[in-house]
Amino acid sequence: MKQARGILSLLALASLAAIALGSNAIDEFDYLSVQEICSLLPWETSFLRPTTCDNWVTCPANGSSLEQGACATGLFYNKQLGRCNVAASVRCPYTGVEVGAPANLCANETEGSFVQDPSSSNCRGYILCQGHTQIHANCPSELIFNPTSRSCVYNNQYTCPQSQKTHTSPACRALPNNTRLAHTEHCERYYECINDILHTRECEPQKAYDVNRGYCVDIDLVSCYATAALPEPENTYCLNRTAGYHADDQSCSHYYICGKPVNGKYDTEPQHLSCALGQYFDIEKLSCRDRLNVRCLLDRCVGNNMSYVNVVDDCQKYARCSGGVTAGTGRCPENYYFDERSQGCTPINYNYIACSPRIV
Repeated sequence: MKQARGILSLLALASLAAIALGSNAIDEFDYLSVQEICSLLPWETSFLRPTTCDNWVTCPANGSSLEQGACATGLFYNKQLGRCNVAASVRCPYTGVEVGAPANLCANETEGSFVQDPSSSNCRGYILCQGHTQIHANCPSELIFNPTSRSCVYNNQYTCPQSQKTHTSPACRALPNNTRLAHTEHCERYYECINDILHTRECEPQKAYDVNRGYCVDIDLVSCYATAALPEPENTYCLNRTAGYHADDQSCSHYYICGKPVNGKYDTEPQHLSCALGQYFDIEKLSCRDRLNVRCLLDRCVGNNMSYVNVVDDCQKYARCSGGVTAGTGRCPENYYFDERSQGCTPINYNYIACSPRIV
């Protein structure tokens, strides 16, 4: 295991590459159809058609059609203003930029090779070669791709060249400043173009990026990009709870341990533990105790294999269990009390805490 420390194995890289195919939509933006581009953008976004200086596109809104146009002779499309202007007053992002067929960096590489992705703006991108075709992928968070070792490493093991850090994005060349694009893999993330540099953003907890609206909305209301997956539901048990031990509000025998907030964020991965069979969690003593010595207001049939159990606040009463839940209740004769241990009524009142009236 030591040899893998700080460096992602090639096998793991291959696995990551297999799930990162959607990144091609961003990396090869210049070669997408206008319909494919609009699928990444909010409704009614206007942009310069890639590889041109005087063609523009406006994406459709809900129910409308995509529109394309070309500037009159002598005019270039100003993507920031969203209109055509005198060519001399407009900087065309494609002037002097060679945009031909995508270079195949895997043409002379062996099967399974890893090479640097020159389109990556943060050194995280790499390319996996399979069948002499390119599969774009990114190193996991906090790791960058080292083209010498051809592996993902930590920042202190390789310095990302400044030229690659400021590499302009093909997508941002065509789009106005501050335009947002859908992330092709994660619905809670999105991209934003700032001065021709593509930045990855993330929505607040419990929200995701709506590809049509162009901003983050509640997860229940979101329309994700076709290949983007929603995050796993976040555990909100510790929200508005202090750090420490808490009784499970669904089970007498379970309890949670909430960690301290980190950077103002509550613990989203609390420990969820269970007492031994026949024991309940006592919040006052922070202990697992004999179930008859713990007052629990939940269904006492849950989590045991008994036929009958005591009932809270009335030691003469009992509950009949079926399938692990209460199926009915009964009551012992006058001057008799139910004893959960013997599963019957007895003239002796053991005053179990589980069934004794609460002393206020």
